[in-house]
Amino acid sequence: MSRLLRFFRRLGRDDRGAIAIQFALLAIPLSILVFALIDLGRISLQRHQMQDALDAATLIAARSTAVTDAELEAVGDPAFLAEAAGLNLSLSASNASFKAGTGNHILGTASATVKPIIANLWTKADFNVTATSDVIRSSKNLEVAVVLDITGSMSGTRIADLKTGASDLVDIVVKDDQTPFYSKVAIVPYSVGVNVGSYADAVRGAVTARAITNVSKANPAVVTSASHGFIVGDKVTISGVSGPTMLNGTTYSVTSATTNSFTINANTSSAPSYVSGGVATCNTSTNPGCLNFTFTSANFTTETRALSTCVTERTGTYAYADMAPSVAPVGRNYPTPSSNPCPSATITPLSSDRTALKGQISALAAAGSTAGQVGFAWGWYMVSPTFGYLWPSAPQRPAPYGAKDLVKVVVLMTDGAFNTPYCKGVIAKDAGSGSGSASDHINCTATNGDAFTQTRKLCDAMKDPALKLTIFTVGFDVGGDANAVNMLKYCATDAQHVYFPATGSELKTAFKSIAQEISSLRIAK
Repeated sequence: MSRLLRFFRRLGRDDRGAIAIQFALLAIPLSILVFALIDLGRISLQRHQMQDALDAATLIAARSTAVTDAELEAVGDPAFLAEAAGLNLSLSASNASFKAGTGNHILGTASATVKPIIANLWTKADFNVTATSDVIRSSKNLEVAVVLDITGSMSGTRIADLKTGASDLVDIVVKDDQTPFYSKVAIVPYSVGVNVGSYADAVRGAVTARAITNVSKANPAVVTSASHGFIVGDKVTISGVSGPTMLNGTTYSVTSATTNSFTINANTSSAPSYVSGGVATCNTSTNPGCLNFTFTSANFTTETRALSTCVTERTGTYAYADMAPSVAPVGRNYPTPSSNPCPSATITPLSSDRTALKGQISALAAAGSTAGQVGFAWGWYMVSPTFGYLWPSAPQRPAPYGAKDLVKVVVLMTDGAFNTPYCKGVIAKDAGSGSGSASDHINCTATNGDAFTQTRKLCDAMKDPALKLTIFTVGFDVGGDANAVNMLKYCATDAQHVYFPATGSELKTAFKSIAQEISSLRIAK
């Protein structure tokens, strides 16, 4: 017994092998911890891989022409799946999301579940892995002039489709956020001419009005007007005279003239004596500026037409240039209101107000013949810095050509033949079919020649590389009109910038495509 007791005493005092016992007791939790770290490392690696895939896909979406969230998803999802292929994460399109943020940001998010290896011994839950990406889309300032054919041939469903297509373009091109880069659109409706509204006097020159200081009681009447400048043969319109009021509103021929007086073919011998006031206005090739223009028609009749707020072709040295109108005025317009009127729709300078732009488009009405060369010229003028002084506020004024981070675009749309060239502000006698009767044409040929030829010369000037203009052309249902087809191809920046929609549906699609292309220019040019 004593020996047995001594053995147990020695065993109690012997600490050899204690560490092995302790290690044996800790081996299980240590193994679990080590393998758990393997799980965490695996999850961390796969999260980094998913982040890299998401960053690449978000960058691809940002560099695309996609604008809406749906369009960004359509680009980003396949890019993400392609980048994530081989990561063994069992990802699908639903795992990623791409959308537009504020300030040109494109936001990407992705999530996945990873099944653990060791942790699965005590839990059935999977690990959630998430990633986010934020890419700032490169951008440019954008100035776009949209030239719209509203001639009579565009009536009915055609003008309705045009309105829809043009409005869609405005919605896509004009961004909600105008900082740090702006996007603006100008609208140029045209038919027989371009209605410039309140800017008429500034671009064509004000109506020349000479003050009257006396009218004689005689047959013929003698009008006193200091330094009037009229010559024999001029047609003058009298207005505002107190006394012989029968003269007001009537156009007379100047039969003789001195420096400070001129004689008109009017009988005032029995009229009341002159009291005060009055002006005389006139328009001839030597003295432009008439409220009413009397001319010999191509049908050899004598016609008188009133001046409108529409404008026509510029002539002379700067016919195909964007020289400021203060230096080179544009042409006047004397239309026939009953059959070929000046359109009521006026130009809209560059604007980022989508509501106002779409309201102007919504009000368009189809009427009149096709002075496409005038519409095309004004598409250029609306983005030309030399015309900028005309517009009342700085945001409406185009930036200089070649300015940093700037894209200028002109979209030119027509549905057919350009048939309305001018001579002295009246449709020329050699105008094409569909431009009115011979009685509405002046008896002289077009000063600048054929309208298609004029347009090509304008396009030559617009395509000057120094201006850096991008030109899109749209020929709506032009069919076999070779002149129109060739001109539109000629004027476009290249073959990728010309569209020939044949139906209203295709016209709307063309405008959307152009808007997307413009967005692409803004992002990537």
